[in-house]
Amino acid sequence: MMKASLLGVSAAMLCLLAGCGPVGTPGGSSFYECSQGTRLRVDYRGRGALVRINDRATVTLRTTPSVGGAVYEGRHGERLERRGDMVVWNTAARTAPEQCRRIILPR
Repeated sequence: MMKASLLGVSAAMLCLLAGCGPVGTPGGSSFYECSQGTRLRVDYRGRGALVRINDRATVTLRTTPSVGGAVYEGRHGERLERRGDMVVWNTAARTAPEQCRRIILPR
């Protein structure tokens, strides 16, 4: 019994040291990989979203009224539409939207 308990504690410590903590926790970032190669890191906050594009530019979006899922829009035509574990990302009204799937990244 004590061996099993010690083994469990050892496994938990090893996991902690290896950085395999919880992924996608409330208030944490969501990561997406898009159809045209774009990678997004999205932090949903209150009535908006903070989107980091390809680990470079960051855009702040505001919630927009929508009949379907949640929609967020920026001042320069950026648009993010949530559809479950997927999003549709568009950087401007004149570009083709990208379909993006949620990916899990270890912390």
